[in-house]
Amino acid sequence: MSVPPEAAFARLQRQFAAYLRDPEHVVAPGQHDERRLGVYRYAVYANIERFMRDNYPRVRAVMEEAPWTAMVRDYLVHHVSRATAFVDLPEEFLDYLEHERAPEPDMPFLFELAHFDWLETLVGADPRRLCLEGIDRDGDLIAGVPVANPIMELVTYRFPVHAINADYRPLEAPLQPTRIAAFRNTGNEYGFLDLNAATARLLELIMAGEGRRGCEIFAVVAAELGIANVAALIEAGGTILARMIARDVILGTARD
Repeated sequence: MSVPPEAAFARLQRQFAAYLRDPEHVVAPGQHDERRLGVYRYAVYANIERFMRDNYPRVRAVMEEAPWTAMVRDYLVHHVSRATAFVDLPEEFLDYLEHERAPEPDMPFLFELAHFDWLETLVGADPRRLCLEGIDRDGDLIAGVPVANPIMELVTYRFPVHAINADYRPLEAPLQPTRIAAFRNTGNEYGFLDLNAATARLLELIMAGEGRRGCEIFAVVAAELGIANVAALIEAGGTILARMIARDVILGTARD
């Protein structure tokens, strides 16, 4: 069965879209008024640039105007988006950075910083609402079963993404990785915590939701870290647990 030829109008649309994405290298099809073409050129780029700037503010803050503009244009020209919903577009840019763009020699942290920006979109777009039914907000986190915030992502980065800004752009990753818990609290606000290795493991075990009591979870962490005195670890971890429950990283304990 032969494939029907592309309709002239569809072909014209395709050519015009290619021109709008890359006006420096693609000629506009047909005869058009330059002023009107300029309006379309500006609208296409400006909309994409503003969207990326709003969704990747940390990335924008560490890049000068020229390289930022060049990167957005390169994305517009080369990336084939498969997003079917507006909320999925930030992930398309992240995919472009990870798989299609050559690493920036002066910003080896670029993808991780973008991923950290994207976490806020991911957590914010989660359709769930926090439900405190069956949770004791004032429960004993050691004797009881701690309940983690279900709207949360635990991510490990090579670079300290939460500290990177226009004045701090490390060229080499530190020896210790950065562990981030990104979440949405009961007030429907985005937040994150930076964690050390032990605290991240503690939270990971709580997030597993296997019905372990706090003291059992601390025992697992102590065994993994080679700490014989579990009670001392629990005492030291009390401040961490208090910090977590104050921020809604932990919601409380499960009611019997």
